[in-house]
Amino acid sequence: MIQKLKTMPIPRLLKNRYFLTAVGFVIWIWLIDAINLMDWISERTRLNRLEQEQRQLEQDIQSTQQKINAFANPDSLEKIAREQFYFVGPGEVIFIIEEEQ
Repeated sequence: MIQKLKTMPIPRLLKNRYFLTAVGFVIWIWLIDAINLMDWISERTRLNRLEQEQRQLEQDIQSTQQKINAFANPDSLEKIAREQFYFVGPGEVIFIIEEEQ
């Protein structure tokens, strides 16, 4: 069996030292190195997910800031109290009408 392997021709590409060096370099970068390609891809997807979450949180902060500003104005505060919490003034009666969809 060993004699058969010795007599088999080796392709020219596998004898080329530049090709072997390039293949070794690619394997090193892709799998072995401390900052390999697999880790880089997973970190990149994690970064994208965190950036998306950051944008969502910034939108939530803006909407909360608008609500805070609305509470600062007494007229809008009264409107919010009446619409959302069904507050009524003295001597007023409230009727809740629910629309069917």
